[in-house]
Amino acid sequence: MNMVRKVAKNTGLLVIASLFTSIMAFIWTLFTANYLGAEGFGILSAAIALTSIFGIIADLGLSTYTIREVAREPKQTGKYFATVSIIKLFLSFLSFVSLIFVAFIKNYNWLSFQVLIYIAVYTILTSFTSLCNAIFQAHERMEFQTIGSIINSALLLVSIVVSIYILKGDVVLISMGYMLTSIVTLLYSLIVIIIKFDKPVFDFDLIFYKDTFKYALPFGVTAIFTTIYFWIDTVMLSFIQGDISVGLYNASYKLLNVLTSIYAVYMAAIFPVMSRFFVKSKDALKFTYHRSIKYLLLIGIPIAVGVTVLAKEIIFFIYSPEYLDSVFSLQILMWAVVFMYVNGLTSNLLNSCNKQLIVTKITCIGAIFNIVINLIIIPLLGFIGASISTVLTEFLIFIVFTSYISKTPFKLEKKILAIVFKLLFASLIMAIILQIIHLNIIFMIIIGAIIYFIMVFLIKVFDEKDLQMLKELVNK
Repeated sequence: MNMVRKVAKNTGLLVIASLFTSIMAFIWTLFTANYLGAEGFGILSAAIALTSIFGIIADLGLSTYTIREVAREPKQTGKYFATVSIIKLFLSFLSFVSLIFVAFIKNYNWLSFQVLIYIAVYTILTSFTSLCNAIFQAHERMEFQTIGSIINSALLLVSIVVSIYILKGDVVLISMGYMLTSIVTLLYSLIVIIIKFDKPVFDFDLIFYKDTFKYALPFGVTAIFTTIYFWIDTVMLSFIQGDISVGLYNASYKLLNVLTSIYAVYMAAIFPVMSRFFVKSKDALKFTYHRSIKYLLLIGIPIAVGVTVLAKEIIFFIYSPEYLDSVFSLQILMWAVVFMYVNGLTSNLLNSCNKQLIVTKITCIGAIFNIVINLIIIPLLGFIGASISTVLTEFLIFIVFTSYISKTPFKLEKKILAIVFKLLFASLIMAIILQIIHLNIIFMIIIGAIIYFIMVFLIKVFDEKDLQMLKELVNK
């Protein structure tokens, strides 16, 4: 199977998982947001945000490092899995204790504390599932990760439905469902690892432990900074504005998370390929990076434009009128999508080239910038300010990444600007037509997508290389 078909297959599998998860997430967000109200939904969202920040300590880049190294040395699967698992046990304990300490310092009430503990356990167990997924990705066996994602999403939806409609529970019971779901998903992943891959090799090679932790640490620091500027706005809103603002903000931010999952699945499929290309063929790596930028912009730009136009209809379709104030937040946040797509791919490129320290420095700049801007703007504009801060942070990171890449052999060609203008033009035509028609939101999204891709073909966004790759994809 050639590279194009293999990447397409693995991306397709992860897209299936992502679509299923997105649909499930859409449903359980709809249920929890409307059932709990803005305050209860805010408590749950704040717990997820805070545990996500501390949950990074439980991984510290070990999963990403495992993908890269196992992709290059598949025979070392058992040794890497065992070594990383032991390190993660110690890090998870440290993460959990730190989280409890913060909860006591902030004087959490009993309800919020219970939710925090259950979500913390869920986050830590999910971290170990991510290690299993790292093995699947390194071997490009995405079907196992796809099944695990579907199991996790389906069980979480079932637990939420049972908690709300059968047990008539509160936010604590819903958070318990998160924890139980993560236990089942982790058990599935461990069974697959033991049966389908090399069994863990616990040889307690102290030098190997030390080197693994040392080389994974830059990935971990990057993840900490990235998580900070993804979640710190929610945490700061919780402390400064209260749970209602958090609920309103997360009504739009959850939709952003769903849309960023589109590029996340592609990142997962392409990273092991890029890691191997760095060793075997720099030209192939450059080609992969440039084409990937084009295809991600092809998706990201119309999403930003389309959601901006349809934001009010989307919020009304998903949530109750209580969340009407989230419309402007959603319109702002959607413009972070374009930069997130490009930044994520550039981060993948540098990580595959052993330049993870550069990524760490750039994400550090982003995290510091995000915190400072949030401290200034949240007291003035509340969750709208947090939305603006997110977009500005992603834009800053994009500028710094682009500046660095321009000094490397992988710098983008000038023709990418022509492609961007073409995609913006196609999106503008789509937006104009969407403003004219007034139909059900589902039909409007479908019509918008059809119009956009017709324009893409008419203005010849795809070149001969794109068509050749398409032929390779469909031909056996």
